[in-house]
Amino acid sequence: MPSAKGLVPEKHPHFIGTYWGAVSTAFCAEIVESADAYLFAGPIFNDYSSVGSSLLLKKEKAIIVQPNRVVIANGSAFGCVLMKDFLEALAKRLKRNTTAFENYHRIYVSEGHPLKCEPKEALRVNILFQHIQKMLSSATVVISETGDSWFNCQKLKLPEECG
Repeated sequence: MPSAKGLVPEKHPHFIGTYWGAVSTAFCAEIVESADAYLFAGPIFNDYSSVGSSLLLKKEKAIIVQPNRVVIANGSAFGCVLMKDFLEALAKRLKRNTTAFENYHRIYVSEGHPLKCEPKEALRVNILFQHIQKMLSSATVVISETGDSWFNCQKLKLPEECG
């Protein structure tokens, strides 16, 4: 989700993008929304992160893990359960299932590159973000304001250890 951008290395072999409803990374929403269940670890659900409630998630399929409580489906809430303890216990009980990841690779089409800016042409946002992308390194941190900059920063490919 958008608030977690940078927490999972984008070069990780199983990274498929940012889930953000209607403005998700290409093909990410299709995979997330078609899942049998959703596991949200420390999510922030608000009008920004839900893009005006455009998330097509079914609450009855969600497990929401907060730092010290777990909410299952449409309401069963368990307090005094630490996220670390819950995730460790869950990991021991899950069986590997690669179906969603295989489906992602089946539908994924690589991104094109934006057009080059012509001399004396007004600067376009996609050109500006090409320049920002080239400035990023493991020594940089990206901080963006809500609104257009947050949407556009989600499209940046963060180098390893770039925050």
